[in-house]
Amino acid sequence: MSEDDTELDDLDPTQLLEEANAAKEAGETEVAAKLFNTAGNVYMSVAEFEEALTSFEDALKLYEELGDEVGLSDSIYNLGVAQINLEQWEEASKTCQTAMEMFEKTSNKEGVADALYGLALATLGKKEFNAALDYFKQAQKAYKAVDNEQGVVSIIMDIGNAYADHEDLVTAEKEFKKALKIYQELDDKAGTADALSLLGDIAEVNNNQKKSAEYFVEAAQLYLDSELFDIAREVIERAEGKLWDLPKSTRRRLRKLVDDIIDVLPEETESDDDDNEDFDEDLIDFQ
Repeated sequence: MSEDDTELDDLDPTQLLEEANAAKEAGETEVAAKLFNTAGNVYMSVAEFEEALTSFEDALKLYEELGDEVGLSDSIYNLGVAQINLEQWEEASKTCQTAMEMFEKTSNKEGVADALYGLALATLGKKEFNAALDYFKQAQKAYKAVDNEQGVVSIIMDIGNAYADHEDLVTAEKEFKKALKIYQELDDKAGTADALSLLGDIAEVNNNQKKSAEYFVEAAQLYLDSELFDIAREVIERAEGKLWDLPKSTRRRLRKLVDDIIDVLPEETESDDDDNEDFDEDLIDFQ
């Protein structure tokens, strides 16, 4: 999680909206627009997408009044991200297209890459597989142009997921292995764990339980190192469930690794964040 994400955790969106409305009534349009946009980002960070959508729409109206092209392009893009998370694919596609054009107008190359990424996701949501792949490749090229390796590898992961959903596991596996290599080069433990976990899924589908268990154990350790304890627990439980189907020597080797991870995991607690499960913070950033 970035420093900006950490700062968002400390903000109360309800209070931000109160301040935004007060600023609007006082004629402080620019202040109000920024507050509405920030409130939307906070709602996004806790997966309250409907509220985020409304906040971004309010910000958008004010930026239009101001004629602020930078603020306008950011709020349009953010609106598109909210629509993607709400699976409003047609609207998201149009919004991200508009955001891309606005970012091009303001010479925001990073923004263009983000909007292309959003357009790819929206197009994939519309079940237009080949068109989505084209947008993914355009976004990947745009991220490379601004030296954004995280953007590049996130797209590779999504391409892999797209192929997996398309039941082309051979190509999906190749994409996940590409992503794995990049995450390792970036020393991104959580990203590496994500790639390993997906490779474990594919090995499981291919009935290679030994390889699947090995991937899951390695992923669980990296999730643990990243303090993503709930995910680590889920993945290590999947690995543990495979042990009795493995050769004795492999089972003994993995049993120790599994036990070591389980022993250091904190006790499981009930979470209030069940509604956030579908929101992937690394999927796409907001402005």
